[in-house]
Amino acid sequence: MFKTLSAKAAAQLDQELMSSGAYSIDQLMELAGLAVAKAIYKQFPPDVPIRGPAPKVLVLVGPGNNGGDGLVCARHLKLWRHYEPVVYYPKRPQKDLYQRLTTQLRHLGVEEIETLEDVKKLTAEPSLKIIVDSLFGFSFKPPVREPFKELIDHLASKKGEIAPIVAVDIPSGWDVDDGPQDTDIGASVLVSLTAPKPCAEKFAAPGKVHYLGGRFISDNVAQRYGISDLIKSYSKDDLIVKL
Repeated sequence: MFKTLSAKAAAQLDQELMSSGAYSIDQLMELAGLAVAKAIYKQFPPDVPIRGPAPKVLVLVGPGNNGGDGLVCARHLKLWRHYEPVVYYPKRPQKDLYQRLTTQLRHLGVEEIETLEDVKKLTAEPSLKIIVDSLFGFSFKPPVREPFKELIDHLASKKGEIAPIVAVDIPSGWDVDDGPQDTDIGASVLVSLTAPKPCAEKFAAPGKVHYLGGRFISDNVAQRYGISDLIKSYSKDDLIVKL
């Protein structure tokens, strides 16, 4: 078993990191997105040397910080040259941070798709090897609304037929405390950030893989939030650890 943080505690911890910890949201997002990319590399190691076209990775991006983590992840995957990220970002906030992240991806030549039909077509292609679910984070409250409901329904209806899904922090559509609701996208990999959320206790079926990432917590903060054992589980310079 592992310690979990409620949505309220996770939000408080984020605020503390950005106040007394003096982190910017950009820094936290960068470290979180890099951790997700590292988990993908570890779980789905690429061919080295590269043989033929790099495998495609569909990155599903939501409008909040969880989506920003996905954008950062896509950038690192592209820079490593072993993966070919494709971004679907249907609801884009106008904040400068997210605009800069998308500009960085365009500068690297990362492909963007515009419609749900494009997503459905790509999920049916054998060239797609991984799907990154960075739609909703721990602040999400069900039910799922458009423009994401049909997308979530599609993923759920095709689970077992499409590429494995890597969920960022919580599987999209899950309640942060109670776990899966009426629709479950069937993620096979979960990357918890900072600490697992309560729903992660229900991500325990055979074949499921759970990583922890977001290595930016001091010992003092970890002790106050009761997650010292989690933080100490990292080895050497690793940015992720399998739970």
